[in-house]
Amino acid sequence: MARKRGKYSKLPKGIQVGGLSESKKAFQALPAATRRAIAGAVNEQAAETRTTLVGRISQDGGVKKGEVARRISINKAKAGEGRAFAELKLSRRPVRFKNWQYETRQTDSTGTRASIWIRKGGARMRVWGFVNPKGRGVPLTRYRKGNKDRIRRAAGWGLKNHWNHQVNDALRSEIATGVDGKFLNRFNKEWAKR
Repeated sequence: MARKRGKYSKLPKGIQVGGLSESKKAFQALPAATRRAIAGAVNEQAAETRTTLVGRISQDGGVKKGEVARRISINKAKAGEGRAFAELKLSRRPVRFKNWQYETRQTDSTGTRASIWIRKGGARMRVWGFVNPKGRGVPLTRYRKGNKDRIRRAAGWGLKNHWNHQVNDALRSEIATGVDGKFLNRFNKEWAKR
């Protein structure tokens, strides 16, 4: 069973791109051409929104576009099944640090501990503490298991904060405007076929 997003949830916010605010019955009562136009417009806008989000998150955080694209999925609208909305979801799987533009800063005077910092919203954000400042390539971190110290690569960082920063009222307004225009174009094409 999927976890639900509560008021203080750490789950990223999903985006629903909708074409009809009424119920499923009202959508199914529409002519087939209208349903196809709505579903097509919603899916086209969802794909466009995904591309926009991939670009914005990648640029904001300094992370590779391919890694962002792999973590954003679309659940499409389907006219035949009476579903007039598409949903964009973000995977919570972390992106390895080799795919980020990150910076390490020493956190103590001995020079043996450092933190990893990445960009978010034009500022720097500390995302990982206690890594080896002298390590080359992938940052290494130490953890204790039982009574033994072990060294491993720092796991990476998720895109949730960047996603929540980009999914705002301005983006929702862009989506609503885009769906309206796309629906009118598709609606005119569907009815011109008759």
